[in-house]
Amino acid sequence: MFPSQRFTITTYLSPDDVEKKLIAVVDPPPQGIQFQWKRSEKPYRGQLGEHSFKISRIISYRNSFLPQIEGRIQPHGKGSQIEIEMKLHPIVIIFMCVWLSLVGQFALMFLVVLFKEEFEPAFLIPVGMFIFGLVLPLIGFLPEAKGSKQFLRELFQALEENSG
Repeated sequence: MFPSQRFTITTYLSPDDVEKKLIAVVDPPPQGIQFQWKRSEKPYRGQLGEHSFKISRIISYRNSFLPQIEGRIQPHGKGSQIEIEMKLHPIVIIFMCVWLSLVGQFALMFLVVLFKEEFEPAFLIPVGMFIFGLVLPLIGFLPEAKGSKQFLRELFQALEENSG
């Protein structure tokens, strides 16, 4: 129901070289409360583990549907395979489920009333809100996911990619 993407990048880079590439473009998460007076030089923020990472793009605007990118780095022949999953933040998914279920109930109730009563344009507002709630995550997620996917392909000098 909610947008997500999984893909695997194959590269000639060793797992250590992949991790070095990530260190060059990922800032650590902020510790405590910090004010962003200075824009980061790096395009991503997150955690780098041993052969894994959890990152998201640093943006100067608000987008609750920004992809959360998780990856696992595995040796593959003389290079590496990086398994990547892009998905919404769990809190956003919970909020959208609650919001869509409430608005969906109102939409159904108003559609039932619409067929029994005289047509009133105001009855379509909950239906429009429900449709908007379904489309909004796609609008916020897909362009960002496409850009991050391209960035990661170039960063890791992808030889091939498998979508899954």
